[in-house]
Amino acid sequence: MHALLALLTAAAAADAVPTYQWQKGETVRYYIESEIYWGAGIKASARLNLSTRIRDLKLRAEVECKVTAPGKFTELDCRLPWFDLAGEPVNETQARVDLVMADWEEFTKPVQIIIVIGPDGRLREFDCNGLPSGNITEGKLSEQMRSFLRAAFSPLDISLPTDPKDWVRGWVRKDLSFMMLLPVTDGTAGAGTLKMSHVDDRLGLALVSTEGRATVGQSSAVEASANGGLIDLRLGGEAWVDMTTGQLLFSGFTTDGRRTASASTGTADQEIAQSAALQRVAAFEPDHKAPISVVALRAPKADLPLPDPPTGAPVVPFSELAMSPLFIVGYPQIAQPYELPTSVVTARVVVDAEGVPTSFKAVRGYEALLEHVERGLKDARFPKRGGTYVVDLDVEVRLR
Repeated sequence: MHALLALLTAAAAADAVPTYQWQKGETVRYYIESEIYWGAGIKASARLNLSTRIRDLKLRAEVECKVTAPGKFTELDCRLPWFDLAGEPVNETQARVDLVMADWEEFTKPVQIIIVIGPDGRLREFDCNGLPSGNITEGKLSEQMRSFLRAAFSPLDISLPTDPKDWVRGWVRKDLSFMMLLPVTDGTAGAGTLKMSHVDDRLGLALVSTEGRATVGQSSAVEASANGGLIDLRLGGEAWVDMTTGQLLFSGFTTDGRRTASASTGTADQEIAQSAALQRVAAFEPDHKAPISVVALRAPKADLPLPDPPTGAPVVPFSELAMSPLFIVGYPQIAQPYELPTSVVTARVVVDAEGVPTSFKAVRGYEALLEHVERGLKDARFPKRGGTYVVDLDVEVRLR
């Protein structure tokens, strides 16, 4: 009886449009990861009269936010109990970059982050208080860290529709969402469209897919020239919303930005890329390990024996395919130890003589992640073997 009631409740929730719910005084905790890549690298300066150039910046943080003013516009007061930065050097030593990153971490420790969220979940304001700004160097670094932190928190900018019809057909935002802002100090100008759609209901959660396209540039560059420094930015990601509590449990996305053909370089080389993910957690892990995604915890785990492959079809180890592991948007580092296996899901794939996958099924791992395997297999190509054969894919879920 209880099982039937739970099933009916879940079915009813699936038919409803979720709304965000905040309780005054409650504390919400998030684990966030962000990686920003600049094709040409950027200058990174510390307060200690030390500068270098980095190409890649990785940010991880444990975040505690207190709901101070719920209502039409909800305010979150957030602190960083733990914060970690790592950079990849450009023609410099790693030791020099590590010194700059250590200074940035110390500089950012006292930060207070104020976030204002609209009734539909859209981020309205993002501000940082408490960063030192006693001189010109500190002032510049304060603005730079503000832009990096804004990028890290941008997965929160997931809006929900109010019209049940949009929940079925999808909804569109014609603005530069926080996820499509460039991590620059002088602001981002341009125009963009963010498309969202409700694609599935599982485990009491709603899965929302995000897809964006924008033409953006630094404010100063756009003001100087109609095509100066413009970047064609594309975004893809997903979010999981708890239908019952009205909370965003996970949001992750990637962006790829390339100079427009009309830019001064005349090329479309990659200028900037970003991966960011945020997940709500009940508590932080010891030694600052990445918590397991609540979505993975709810997913049914399949411990079925591997079925025998079709007669005459050899099992080809994934390592022999000369392919990179499939990249799946989201789930920051949930393939880390704890009770999760090294590979979150093992899929048995049938491949035809031309190297094209024809079918697949999960044989081990978390079945809720199979849709990501399907997404990756749409573009996968395997070696031509002259006949049908079977491939066991060990797919790890991770950030690039």
